[in-house]
Amino acid sequence: MNETILILADDLTGAADTASRCRAAGLSATIFLTPPQPPLPAGVVAFTSDSRHLPPAEAAQRVREVAEPLVEQSVLWYKKIDSTLRGNIGSELDALLDLLEAPAALVCPAFPAQARGLVNGHLVAPGGPPVGVHLPSLLREQSRHPVLSFSLEDVRSGELAERFQRKGAKVQSGVLSQSKGGKGGKERSIFVVDGMTDEDLGLIVDGAATLPGLLLCGSAGLIGEVAKRQGKGKDLPGFGKPGRSDGNALVVVGSGSPMAHQQIDGLLSAFPDAARVVIEADNRSSVASTHPLVLIHQPRPAPGAVLDGPEARRRANLLADAALAQIGQKPPDLLFLVGGDTAVAVLSRLGVERLTVERELLPGMPLCTATVNGHTLRVVMKPGSFGDENALVEALER
Repeated sequence: MNETILILADDLTGAADTASRCRAAGLSATIFLTPPQPPLPAGVVAFTSDSRHLPPAEAAQRVREVAEPLVEQSVLWYKKIDSTLRGNIGSELDALLDLLEAPAALVCPAFPAQARGLVNGHLVAPGGPPVGVHLPSLLREQSRHPVLSFSLEDVRSGELAERFQRKGAKVQSGVLSQSKGGKGGKERSIFVVDGMTDEDLGLIVDGAATLPGLLLCGSAGLIGEVAKRQGKGKDLPGFGKPGRSDGNALVVVGSGSPMAHQQIDGLLSAFPDAARVVIEADNRSSVASTHPLVLIHQPRPAPGAVLDGPEARRRANLLADAALAQIGQKPPDLLFLVGGDTAVAVLSRLGVERLTVERELLPGMPLCTATVNGHTLRVVMKPGSFGDENALVEALER
């Protein structure tokens, strides 16, 4: 088995949720805010191209730039994508496929612990439409390579490896049309594989192991099954058993997802006396609270508002201004960051370059440590849509 798993995500919380699952499987895990440089630490190294907000061609170029210095490393690569299929999945996948000269990519965005899966190529996710995005069609629009689909029946048939090899052989023999613009004229392909349970993902990982050089691509679900196989029998020390702390916490919620705002409501219901600051679109006011729990967030977005892109990053910077003011007033024992743009904005201002994952609090939500001005700070990161309405409360209590 490879000594290091290298995870490339398109945003910071994506890097964090995959590292979290690997830590839960018993592997050491480090999250880098900027691309890591050799020599790489053992275990899992997760980092971000910070490219979700970019146009497709620019996102692909960013992936090439951050990944190229690491191509010669002896690692197992994993391309992390959003479990709700946001971002430049096809263009970034093409860029990494070509850079690694991999024959094919296997894509499964399922994350059963967050009730997300893929059935007949369609995304299944909480709060989503009855028939979600059709991933094979999306990739045919975004990628220049042929896309092959594998159903749940394929996965659970007991002969998934043979079906991978059979269709892969057809691609290599030219039965399927040549991909458009493949590097050096080499045929590459993309396998989109259904999955709904961790057992499905385990079968997919075992089937993929029969295809040398395959690039795995998915959410925190698929990498969790990879990590289980590498971390089997390992039991790395963490911070001990979860328990209440008498320290103070700063919670910064930059995500505009409906679930993130339900979680804000849940937090305020559980802690009605928490200090709360709502950062409006042009509000740069500072926070100056000595309360043990401080919550900073943006207003609930209007229906139809765009939750990614330049405006989201501008708002993240406003939240970071307020967070840094509060930190200067009363440094927290725990910093809880919700949303990728917000996490980048706050941690970058603090001068954090890497985080060590100590343990997984909830699926895809790691408790990390970082060094800030010579002191250790505990940091929790969470994608906005992860968890139910009690996720913030439960994670804080842990």
